[in-house]
Amino acid sequence: MSKYTIFAKQMLAKMTLREKVAQLCQKVAGYRCFERSGEEFTFSKELDDFTEQYGPMGAISNILRADAFTKHDWNTGIEPRHRVKVANALQKRVLEHSRLQIPVLIEVEANHGIQALGSVMFPTNLGIGCTFNPELYRKIMKTIGKEMRLSANHMAFTTMLDMARDPRWGRTEEFFSEDPYLASQFAEKGVTGYKSEGRLICCKHYCATGDGFGGINVGEVSIGHRELHDIHLPPAEKAVKAGADVFMAAYNVIDGIPGHMNGYLLRTVLREELGFEGIVLSDGFGVQRAINQMGYDMEKGSAAVLRAGVDLSLADTDGAYLCLEEACKKGYIDESLIDAAVTRILEKKYEIGLFDNPYLEDNGALETYLKSGEQKSLAYEAAAESAVLLKNNGVLPLSKDMKIALIGAHADNIYYQLGDYSAYQNQDDACTVRKALERQFASVSFSNGWDFCGAYDDFDNALKIAAESDVVVVTAGGSTAKLIDNVDYDPNTGAVRRTNRFLDCGEGVDVSDIKLPGNQTELIERLKETGKPVIVLLMQGRPYEITRANAAADAVLAVWYPGIEGAEAICDILTGKVNPSGKLSVSVPTAATCLPAYYNRLADADYSSGNGWTVNTYSDTVERILYPFGYGLSYSEFQYKSMEVRKTGVNRFEVDVTVENVSDRPGKETVMLYIHGSGNSVRRRVKELKGFRKIEIYAHETKTVTFTLSYDELKVYSVNEIFEVEEATVTLYAGPLTAKIQTEAQKL
Repeated sequence: MSKYTIFAKQMLAKMTLREKVAQLCQKVAGYRCFERSGEEFTFSKELDDFTEQYGPMGAISNILRADAFTKHDWNTGIEPRHRVKVANALQKRVLEHSRLQIPVLIEVEANHGIQALGSVMFPTNLGIGCTFNPELYRKIMKTIGKEMRLSANHMAFTTMLDMARDPRWGRTEEFFSEDPYLASQFAEKGVTGYKSEGRLICCKHYCATGDGFGGINVGEVSIGHRELHDIHLPPAEKAVKAGADVFMAAYNVIDGIPGHMNGYLLRTVLREELGFEGIVLSDGFGVQRAINQMGYDMEKGSAAVLRAGVDLSLADTDGAYLCLEEACKKGYIDESLIDAAVTRILEKKYEIGLFDNPYLEDNGALETYLKSGEQKSLAYEAAAESAVLLKNNGVLPLSKDMKIALIGAHADNIYYQLGDYSAYQNQDDACTVRKALERQFASVSFSNGWDFCGAYDDFDNALKIAAESDVVVVTAGGSTAKLIDNVDYDPNTGAVRRTNRFLDCGEGVDVSDIKLPGNQTELIERLKETGKPVIVLLMQGRPYEITRANAAADAVLAVWYPGIEGAEAICDILTGKVNPSGKLSVSVPTAATCLPAYYNRLADADYSSGNGWTVNTYSDTVERILYPFGYGLSYSEFQYKSMEVRKTGVNRFEVDVTVENVSDRPGKETVMLYIHGSGNSVRRRVKELKGFRKIEIYAHETKTVTFTLSYDELKVYSVNEIFEVEEATVTLYAGPLTAKIQTEAQKL
């Protein structure tokens, strides 16, 4: 028994049932519990009423969150100079009403940077996935952990577990990839980096939300145990092994069971199979949602959620988990389950030193750190490495003496760069694509051109400035810019219900059609008719159908939502200062009707050719994928020279892949190793990524990358519903190179 557990059990023995239940409930939201007047902050009566009646709560969420949902901005929210003062005051207020002096955990959203005034917004995770650089993500998450520590906050909510399997889903921007191996590497490094700063990390969402019906937010999921273990659990497994503290349960229903009541997922899989010992947190309003879904009353419903494995309720505004007190008294649930959940929460508080010192010295260290430039430097690096060059007919890179026609709303508003879960920005300091290009090019003319909803007000002006230019740079893609105008949020989920401005990305903003919005495609085709080279910048939170736009463009650069430093990175790629190195972490379909488009589908035998493997497709759309997973161009040219395989033990192999830069320019190449198994007890996927390495290769230099394939890479979730390596033939792929190995039967 660890010292954390011993301490927690000693504390638990002193607590009343009501005090225990209070540790499991977050009825008071952090963003609602304070008001600001100038430099002074006061706390709400709601906070005092709760602590006086129940004692200290286990956690309180999002005092720092500053966006349209919380209605906190630069006038009403907590700025960097206030963070430690307010956190200390909140902690003091809670402890004053705590009989046993139990401190509260302070949580905040940090999907791609802390969602707070003055914090750096990094590229969203879909872009991060395209870097194929988990080590860079580790550094980013370490800086976020440091910022959390210096802010006197304790737990970050970070999306790490979901798979981007349907681009119609508005939250696709939050996820690293369609591929479980790639996503799991980022999850592992993200947890490791963040945890190195001594803060708690909450990984969300568990699990399979990316496979929702029709790409609809919180839609039901229909998957079997094999799809669950093959595709959706690898990031969770890596996060657990890396030391994740908290897992957030997902809203979605799997096979008829709500995620918050799914004991198989939360107890059998997460705790028994994966070995997770931390806290299971509900999603916002998730306990009440599950109760409503199942038609239970509050006491029986809350008991069912706790019994399934949810320890701590987030945004429990209806007080569902407070009903556990009566549920326990009526025998709906045993107090031992409450004790186990409270123990896990107390352990984490003790582990990060909250009982020893619940306060942080307010010495200005946070402001000094934010001004150091470390985070902005990493944000720039991530934006530069996340951009994927999909097409280049030789127009890129551009000369700085060219006359540029810059077109598209994304180019002149910082919020179109940031993605969902972003905080309000100081727009005077923020750099847009327009500002960046105007600083580096001799002549830049700007026009909105297209319209998200199809208006033609600026269409002719865009064509006019294009005709007068040397080259056209036009943005295309979507919008998750909730911070521009008022947005109506669902009080039960926090998702968008309606807004007076176009949105097609973000939580609660799903689409049935992934064609480029409005008249973007039409304008791109009209711009091509001017005879000037056309460069399309895809600023987006999902892969769109771009087949027509791609055909008209001379160059296409997918920049995703690149964050606060994205404009500078984009400009440096256009001018050639930066050599693009991103690779697609998601597939781009030829048409919206070709979904799902992920590459790692189950293989079908190609009986017409007598050998090999293929995937069935449509009779009217033979080429389902426009740009596949792993695709991405460079200003350099690389050739794969050889692949050598050595057996080093039972089901253990080393694979050497040699690559040469045959161009006159240094560049970064991501070498990827895939496998395909045949002769197994279950059907294997067309290809499965099992290794990758991003390396820099100088002009005319040759480098060799060595991969290791062992049990973890070769195992399969077999017909026995366990992971094992089976006797099989495994084909290896690296670029155009192939080789074969034989595996031996081996159970874990």
